[in-house]
Amino acid sequence: MHRNSSDRSAFTAAAAALGLALIGVTLAGCSVIEPYMPEQQKHFDSAADAPSKANSEDLAWFMPSWVPEDATDIDVRLDTSDPGYAIAFTSASGVDTASCTAVDGTKGGPAMAADFLPEALPTSGLVTCGDGRVTAEVDGRWYGWTTKEAIAGGGNDTLRRDS
Repeated sequence: MHRNSSDRSAFTAAAAALGLALIGVTLAGCSVIEPYMPEQQKHFDSAADAPSKANSEDLAWFMPSWVPEDATDIDVRLDTSDPGYAIAFTSASGVDTASCTAVDGTKGGPAMAADFLPEALPTSGLVTCGDGRVTAEVDGRWYGWTTKEAIAGGGNDTLRRDS
């Protein structure tokens, strides 16, 4: 079969369009793939840079209400398909633990791994600040995480429920 020049031109144009589309997906990187990945991780320089419940259009990405306004160097990892959330930040004022509730007993470690969590997290003497996770200060840095064992009566204020 002999192709004429218009067939070759159409083929060349289609190949070029496909190549440009692949380059666009490659350059977009995580922004294209991330919404479909169940485990996601982000870093924010400060609480002001992080999405809040009031300004986030994302159902999962905004700070828990107990994270203080002066929080900096914030790392967050979450799993959108299974229970799993971890956060770490530095704060001069710290978490208002007086507004939180003591957690009875030991709760095991975090439900998911996060490279920013210290190797030795406390498993007792923890508090929950109303979102179904525990919170503790370790070596001057604050951490919050979903435990392997569920916390009774815990909600989840970082997964918005649009009603």
